[in-house]
Amino acid sequence: MHCPNCGKVVNKSLKYCKDCGERLSKAEEIDKDGTPGKMLDNILTTLFLVVMFGLGILVGLVAVLLGNDVKTEVVTTIVIAYLGAIFGICFMLARQVPKLIDARLKLNSQANDPEPHQLRPLTTAQLEEFREPVMSVTDHTTKTLDKVPFK
Repeated sequence: MHCPNCGKVVNKSLKYCKDCGERLSKAEEIDKDGTPGKMLDNILTTLFLVVMFGLGILVGLVAVLLGNDVKTEVVTTIVIAYLGAIFGICFMLARQVPKLIDARLKLNSQANDPEPHQLRPLTTAQLEEFREPVMSVTDHTTKTLDKVPFK
């Protein structure tokens, strides 16, 4: 087995490459806990439950408030605030879905591509010749002062 990042031969029992530290993923590990596939399923399930329980609680709350002769303006304000909170929670959960899909696709492509990446060839270019250091600024701009006679 080869590391997909550096191309070194690694032991199949290792989870990380000894040389570069890249995670060595296997096809059967994709849906274990903590992996993007399982996390995606958990987030989508949570999103569904938040919507269903949230709307159920909202309907029950409206029924109780209207049954207790609460003003419709107050009920409307509570409904708008509650729907805003539910929408905010769902929006934050839904923002994580594309990241997890990309991570899962990356893991799948690594599992299907066992070929090692090509290593960069060593350079055979000759070193440049030694360059003379640039003269100091003071070498060209400092004037030599004339000697002043002492009296």
